[in-house]
Amino acid sequence: MKRQFGEVIGIRRLDKEERQKKSILTVTMGRPRQRTDGDWECPFRITGLKTQYGYGVDSIQALSTALEGIRAVLSQKESRLSWLGGERGYTGFDRLVTTSLGAKFTKRINQVIDREIITFVKKFERKSRKGKK
Repeated sequence: MKRQFGEVIGIRRLDKEERQKKSILTVTMGRPRQRTDGDWECPFRITGLKTQYGYGVDSIQALSTALEGIRAVLSQKESRLSWLGGERGYTGFDRLVTTSLGAKFTKRINQVIDREIITFVKKFERKSRKGKK
């Protein structure tokens, strides 16, 4: 029996460039729902592909794994995809820091990301001050 997609909670349209022609690719995300086994699933659909699911022990984890699934599928697309109105080649589906490798690992990765953000902001601020002089 085919599962119903269910309530749509989000839609994102992406520009798709292929050999000098543009089209729109749509990403649709469904509402997370509890399965009969107690786990959760969150459906998502990308134009031209079958419905896929993120899974988790709760609705937040199912939503997170669905977002990561969307990112992974889009990163495999050979055509250049861009979030409408956004920077070329950027879909807005970013990599999420996994929690499945344990709290110590997650904390360490978040510290690395925080350091990189601080470094970037400081460089941007210095560059901005030089431009105002």
